[in-house]
Amino acid sequence: MAEEEVAWDSTVQEWLVDEGQCVAGGLGDPATGMLYAAAPVAGEEGWGLLYKEPYEQMLAQEDGSEKPEKIDEAAIMIEICQGKRPKQGLWIAGEKYTITRQEEDEVEGKPVKVTIAGRPKKGVVIYTTDASLIVGMFDEAKVATQNIGNCRKVVAAFTEYLVQAGY
Repeated sequence: MAEEEVAWDSTVQEWLVDEGQCVAGGLGDPATGMLYAAAPVAGEEGWGLLYKEPYEQMLAQEDGSEKPEKIDEAAIMIEICQGKRPKQGLWIAGEKYTITRQEEDEVEGKPVKVTIAGRPKKGVVIYTTDASLIVGMFDEAKVATQNIGNCRKVVAAFTEYLVQAGY
């Protein structure tokens, strides 16, 4: 199992990060919302950019007040994979992203759900197939050529590779 995880980490690194269009990438299970591979692999940097264990966060309420709420990023990702907009918003590694687009697409004849979300100078592209959850993150502050369009291209290409391979 550990060897397989290392292989997937390297595959994510090759397809998403090494292309220079994503600062981080992840691969996971849409049923659990959990990632099982992340890149950059070195120093497990990808994990730090893409995931945080459940935590409490002060969130604004409808009446203008704030109250602490539990943020479970895996549970939020399950909703994203189902094509829903989570009530608490999209949280990745403790940062909130604004969902700007959710749509259906097709890769190799198979339906995929696409979610695009951003925050200042950063964003994520999430593709969901029946078997895989693919996350690409870009950061314009770190690499000027990283943007939503280029990130989406490499995430779409990796998704196509996974679908062709039966994932």
